Amino acid sequence: MKKVAVVSGKGGVGKTTVAVSLALALAKKGFRVGVVDVDLTGSNIPDVLGKGELGITEDDKFIPAVSKGVKYVSLGQLAADGMPVLWDPKDLRSAARQLMERTDWGEVDFLIFDFPPGFEAETLEMLPLMDYVLIVTTPSALSKSKVERMVEATREFQIPILGVVMNMSYFQCPSCGARHRIFTEDHGFEELGIPTIAEIPINPKYSEEKVINEFPVDAVLEAMKKPVLLKKRPKSLRRRLLELLFKR
Repeated sequence: MKKVAVVSGKGGVGKTTVAVSLALALAKKGFRVGVVDVDLTGSNIPDVLGKGELGITEDDKFIPAVSKGVKYVSLGQLAADGMPVLWDPKDLRSAARQLMERTDWGEVDFLIFDFPPGFEAETLEMLPLMDYVLIVTTPSALSKSKVERMVEATREFQIPILGVVMNMSYFQCPSCGARHRIFTEDHGFEELGIPTIAEIPINPKYSEEKVINEFPVDAVLEAMKKPVLLKKRPKSLRRRLLELLFKR
């Protein structure tokens, strides 16, 4: 079972759309797939796959819901509609791990994890457990600095990176077919050896369908053959001072 984290340092870039689209595309190719909604305080997976009910086994394991051949679990299936999740960070960390470990997945080839933006408690708990990271961003200056931090987190935890999905990359005119860049601050991470493996346009049908039915899953599978593992940096003076600050 391969665990793939769909991450970004910033919210609103389309992580959930990419995570579900990837899962559905893998299922269409015959793989057995599960999805874990790690964004506990802002769950969106049920908004896309439906709020199917979870079951429970005799030994107190979750039975995941199933939609279009994909199994999934989310706190959004348990929390009441409109109610905020006002939990202590340690409880968020525990719940995120239990959604993965206490679910009766059966036989699965891939578990796709929809992560929260930034470095919430759930991210700190689950990111070190991942086999691969798929980074989602938009070509804007506000996204770049946040994604840079996520790239450095993968370096720190030594998690292989599959590449970058550049969402909302352009708009293609339906009349003339010309491509128009919405953002002017396009960026990538090729200088670090991290490829941009997909550019997803702004398209009204993605909003209507809530998924990208033509998601480039083959590019993701190809990237798994040669993921990018960034070399750890030596500790800087600033890092050592920070460690001393929190040393007990």
